[in-house]
Amino acid sequence: MSGYIIYHYNVIDKQRIHELGPLSLPIIEKHGGELLVASTVTSLEGSPYSHMVMYKFASQEKAQAFYDCKESQELSKLRNKVTEGLVIIVPEFSDH
Repeated sequence: MSGYIIYHYNVIDKQRIHELGPLSLPIIEKHGGELLVASTVTSLEGSPYSHMVMYKFASQEKAQAFYDCKESQELSKLRNKVTEGLVIIVPEFSDH
């Protein structure tokens, strides 16, 4: 069952936000991930963050391994300087 990592955030440093994408993609690919969403979002209810990035992995375990890897943790330092928000891992829907 696939696992997804979702970054939901506001940009706090517009000068440096564009550094994240080019640094992220090689790490994602190394861990077998696929970029599904990288966009601003429109809120229909509540007060969410303004941007979302979502990656798909073969499993929740592979998503967690990506998140825990040294390269990803180093990139988190930059992400936490230029954004504020949350990161979650969710499983693919299954009705079984």
